[in-house]
Amino acid sequence: MLSQQESRKHPDSKPEVFRSAGSLILSWAWFVVAVIILVDLAVQGRNHVAVVTAAAVLVVTGIVYACAYRPKIVADSAGIGLINPVRDHRVPWAAVVKVDVVNAVRVHCTPAPGADHGKVLYSWAVQSSPRSARRAAMRRETANRSRGRLIPRPRSLQPPPGTPPPGSVPRYGEMPDAAKEALNRSSAEFTAGRLSELAQHARAAAARAAAARLPADQDAGQPGEPVADLAAAATADPLAAGDSPAAAEQVTAQWAWLAIAAMTVPLLLLLLVALV
Repeated sequence: MLSQQESRKHPDSKPEVFRSAGSLILSWAWFVVAVIILVDLAVQGRNHVAVVTAAAVLVVTGIVYACAYRPKIVADSAGIGLINPVRDHRVPWAAVVKVDVVNAVRVHCTPAPGADHGKVLYSWAVQSSPRSARRAAMRRETANRSRGRLIPRPRSLQPPPGTPPPGSVPRYGEMPDAAKEALNRSSAEFTAGRLSELAQHARAAAARAAAARLPADQDAGQPGEPVADLAAAATADPLAAGDSPAAAEQVTAQWAWLAIAAMTVPLLLLLLVALV
């Protein structure tokens, strides 16, 4: 399952957040348990063992915060943010090559200036275990078999020309085929597909903006370089609209010092009180 905040009306309307609902629930459950233990130790604990226990609870809480509660994927109008336990990456849409799933959601980035290969960034937030991948494959196979068992109508009962194909218009109380296919995918596959959709939308928007910035003589179309070709090239590659690679946005990364401190400070405290 996946906890997400999204707007289907327009990808740029508000950020979409993708994270593991299971990790979120377990994190809050541990936070509640940790508060209960710490309160009990503060009320009843008056010895060295209580201090060591409290430090150990803080160590576990810091690890749960950094590794389970904090990781998420944030997609907004500027790009993709990969929030991992100790390091965050920001990938502008112009730097996204593709998004796929191999044990976890991966974002393939364009090469930096002077680099031969682009980075491949992994997300801790949405992972795909072999078991979930097998379940998703079995659901797709079952759905394909059920569709394959449909008996074709005789020629005399075929719908007239122009009639939508069966399944394209759902009946009352029936989900459309697109919704059924979404349910047959794992949470990681759904996230990768949604991010790919947003990246495609961003490339199309960049192509339209590049075509609007063209001079008036190019708007009319010059021989060998029509506006449609420029827009199509910009859709495939945002740098083809005329921006140099040096001017394009690059992938940025920064350390999550708060998460690092949440894990290291309680650990140092535990070592200190254990050795005293």
